Amino acid sequence: MKLNNTFKLIVAIAVSELAGIIGSFFTMDAIPTWYATLARPTWNPPSWLFGPVWVTLYAMMGVAAWLVWMKMDSHHGPAMKFESLTTGKIKIGKREGRNALTIFGVQLFLNAIWSIIFFGLHSPGWAFVEIILLWLAIVATIVVFAKISKPAAWLLVPYILWVSFAGFLNFTIWDLNKNGVEQVYCTADAMQCSDGTYVGRSGVNCEFVCPEIVVDPSWKTATDTKNGISFRYPETLSTTYMRAFDWPPQVQIVDGALSCVNTGKEIERAGRTELRMVDDRAYCVTALSEGAAGSTYTQYAYAVGKGLQTWIFTATLRASQCGNYNDPQRIECEQEREAFDFDSVMDKIIRSATIL
Repeated sequence: MKLNNTFKLIVAIAVSELAGIIGSFFTMDAIPTWYATLARPTWNPPSWLFGPVWVTLYAMMGVAAWLVWMKMDSHHGPAMKFESLTTGKIKIGKREGRNALTIFGVQLFLNAIWSIIFFGLHSPGWAFVEIILLWLAIVATIVVFAKISKPAAWLLVPYILWVSFAGFLNFTIWDLNKNGVEQVYCTADAMQCSDGTYVGRSGVNCEFVCPEIVVDPSWKTATDTKNGISFRYPETLSTTYMRAFDWPPQVQIVDGALSCVNTGKEIERAGRTELRMVDDRAYCVTALSEGAAGSTYTQYAYAVGKGLQTWIFTATLRASQCGNYNDPQRIECEQEREAFDFDSVMDKIIRSATIL
């Protein structure tokens, strides 16, 4: 492949991806605020799926446009011509190529402004009207591309299928929310919730809605007056072969955003530090294990970013060495060890933390 052709490919993909980048400016802020308040169908895909799908589709669009671009030559006549009867390769005049790429550009423009209408203007109804026009433009692009390069047309098939699905989802969301979501504009200010997170205004009344944390009503409340926070915690872990020490967890608050580097091992002096995800929440977890008197003691430190601060919750977990037991206790011990999820326990504790 010539360097010139490589450059054209890069340009075609970059221009296509640019449509997604433009849309993302309106999408990123709206998803955790306005979009999160909408009624959506149960089959609505998770929000994280849309990004990878669109990046892939934009790349395929770019390759399709590049294939058509490469068919263009200096011929200005209205008709296509065969370069070789044996190979079947086709080159087209610049006029035909430009017309095809112009239609491609129209659908790319419609693609970009859909995000502006849906997420930026908070208007699912008008976005649905716009996505119908987008769908028709994609069909027209596939038709003209097929006359020039069949591979280019096939590359757009996943795109038209995804937009068809997106259009149906768009209509469903509009139908579920048509009595209250149209033309709602909220100011772009933010409020810090009691758990340290920030939320924007959303909903019909443009209210601040903090996430609701549901914990077991039997959990106790710990108050840390030094750091000015309180949190809920279980009095025991409801386990037979494991116990918590330094309980409830100790809390330390330091200035500065969360920073985490994966390093070390649990049995080393400094322990093992790694980034862990609990659902969609990130924790920097440090674990240091030592064996003593038939048990393993593991000191845990869970660090989480809270705006410009980092909150660190520490506790020690003692786990009996299952090999010290005979069956069936040994098997019960091993099964309990395998099933127990300390990350989930600490996540609920940390999420329950509120500022006094």
